[in-house]
Amino acid sequence: MRTKQTKVDINYAIITHADLLAQRHQDYVSEFVTRANSELYAILAEILKLHEMITTSAKQERLVKQMRRLLKDKYHIKTQTNTTITALAVKYVTRASRKTAHVYGKVLDIAIADGITSDALVDYIKSKGGIDKVRKAVVSAETARQQQQEQTALETALKKHLASLAEPIATLKLPDKPFSIFPGALDVAFYHLLCDFNLKTNQYEIVAVMYPNSKLETQSMNDYLTMLGVAASSDTNQFYHLCKQFGLNMDLIHRWMKANNIANAESARVIAKSLGKAAATSQTPTQLKLAA
Repeated sequence: MRTKQTKVDINYAIITHADLLAQRHQDYVSEFVTRANSELYAILAEILKLHEMITTSAKQERLVKQMRRLLKDKYHIKTQTNTTITALAVKYVTRASRKTAHVYGKVLDIAIADGITSDALVDYIKSKGGIDKVRKAVVSAETARQQQQEQTALETALKKHLASLAEPIATLKLPDKPFSIFPGALDVAFYHLLCDFNLKTNQYEIVAVMYPNSKLETQSMNDYLTMLGVAASSDTNQFYHLCKQFGLNMDLIHRWMKANNIANAESARVIAKSLGKAAATSQTPTQLKLAA
């Protein structure tokens, strides 16, 4: 009985200690973390106010030059001539590491883009869930923008590649319907023809001319790049898994390669690398990562 009571007392002491420690942690969060965040938000609001004062000053150029010179001479912090006023204000006040200044600057940039003034910045940051969440939103937006730029560059390179093929897949002669009467558009590079295969004549027949559609063309280029990436793995063990991942049929991929005069996986890899180089992308685009 005494042993059981002793165990109960020990358990109670441990739980009590845990509860006290939890309360201590809560006090720490309330006293230091929350208070520190509030103070930081207030400082950022003042930095934004400094930004507003500089940008509305009649002597803006002189102020910027003076601040840049003081940062360099007194604190050995270099800035570029194209450094934004937001970044300059953050660096001048914080004199912090490049990473910290970058984070704070991006938070202020996105607030400014949202039309937030210094008076409303504290509430704005709180409503967004804090600096870290605002920063992650900025990073996410920048990443998406960079990926879109790379995708656009890659699509442009693919269009040039297809348009400059030494030998087209096939040629069509249309005596009654010359291409001059087909609908075209400045944002579309190709004519989109809908074809059917006639089993009796063993010929492809144009059954419709599609309206110029940039979205359709973009999707077609994107699909082509995906097929190219998968084709580039057709001599590896990844081929089956990639086809399964993208919902593709392995036999159809081989037929697609043959129809597009892509002899083998190595040929697909050569084309993929050429497109990446032509697009001058900073990173390997998603589709062509399959061909890396």
